[in-house]
Amino acid sequence: MQDIVTALQQLDHILRREEAQCDALAHNIQRERQVLRALKLTDMAEVNHQRAELLNGLHQLETERTAWVAQLAGHWNLAPSTISLSVILERLETGEAQRLETLYTRMAGKIRALRHEISINAGILNSLQIFIRKGLNVVRQATAPLGLYSNSGEPRDCGMGAMMFRQKG
Repeated sequence: MQDIVTALQQLDHILRREEAQCDALAHNIQRERQVLRALKLTDMAEVNHQRAELLNGLHQLETERTAWVAQLAGHWNLAPSTISLSVILERLETGEAQRLETLYTRMAGKIRALRHEISINAGILNSLQIFIRKGLNVVRQATAPLGLYSNSGEPRDCGMGAMMFRQKG
């Protein structure tokens, strides 16, 4: 691995990109909430497509960060499974490492907040699904055979239409 300064610059670059992805994901989650509240369900496909791209980008950055940790662990002759980013930053004990740890901690906080925001949207979506199911049930019941009769007095097995209501007898 290059010298530690270059390694820390690489980590800084990775963490800043991760933080930018988290901010973009937060914006996406807010947009999703607006779409759900306005019932603009036609916009959901675009929101979901953007979300998938953002999550894929975050996954790639996490993979980069994990590779960085493994590379530094190899440089120190340690098993990558025994070392984490936090341990590395604590071990370095430099001002730059402390700044990076603060950046990493802030990003982890954003991720926790994102999970919370996503759970709120999931609750809104669940409520909408229940509302739609109940609405469909009402429509199904309303279109069930209602004992309607044609102009000639014959029973009809269909629901709403331009039919006459007649009483038997």
